[in-house]
Amino acid sequence: MKKLENKVAIITGASGGLGKATAIAYAKAGAHVVICARRLEKLEEVAKVCEEYGVRALPVKCDVMIRKDLENLIAQAIEGFGKVDILVNNAISTTQGVSIMDHTEEIWNNTVTSGFEAVWHLMRLCYPHMKENGGRIINISSGAALIGAPNFGVYAGVKAGVHAITMVAAREWGAHQITCNSIVPIFYSDLSNKLFDKFGEHVVKDIVPLGYIGDVDKDIAPVMVFMASDDSRYITGQLIKVDGGGDIHF
Repeated sequence: MKKLENKVAIITGASGGLGKATAIAYAKAGAHVVICARRLEKLEEVAKVCEEYGVRALPVKCDVMIRKDLENLIAQAIEGFGKVDILVNNAISTTQGVSIMDHTEEIWNNTVTSGFEAVWHLMRLCYPHMKENGGRIINISSGAALIGAPNFGVYAGVKAGVHAITMVAAREWGAHQITCNSIVPIFYSDLSNKLFDKFGEHVVKDIVPLGYIGDVDKDIAPVMVFMASDDSRYITGQLIKVDGGGDIHF
């Protein structure tokens, strides 16, 4: 039996990057996936790949900054599958590389609404569907929140807040066998490119003991599967760093 056989997973920001990799990894592990993003055509491509593994994939156009879209996402998941076992809060809309004094109201609002409020709302929307049979909530945090990365002010603040509510939910919902954890990954993305690529390979090796930036499919997605499976049933309220040991440097 596959690790996620017949589970139903909701994954936000699934049109590319970690969200896409997670959706495909979950499909390989036997889960049906409800994937959302703002670009439906990209989602449909991801859905086709997922369904090659014999599962059902439901692409839902959703802007996580719009409350009604979030409610519709959950409603479609329940209508299509009758349950929600796994929630992955991955989506965020933000502008990176901006000093605190240069943050605009638009940058603040977009980042807080997509990266914090959407996580808050989706956790609350999924709770009634998880409280009888348990569930897995996996929220994506960031190393920027751990090291106070310059020029990532609101992004770092939001990601720190995400882990804070993850811990609170873990305590409040543990009796219902709902585990809530945060993942801090390092993999090639727009963020890691800004943080590492300009410094050169030798600096990456100095910062990351394993000597390379993670591959989203090989290094990060397998951990996402583990955290969604029964293998992680006794892990909750934790900040899981999947960063090649990068946090040791700091």
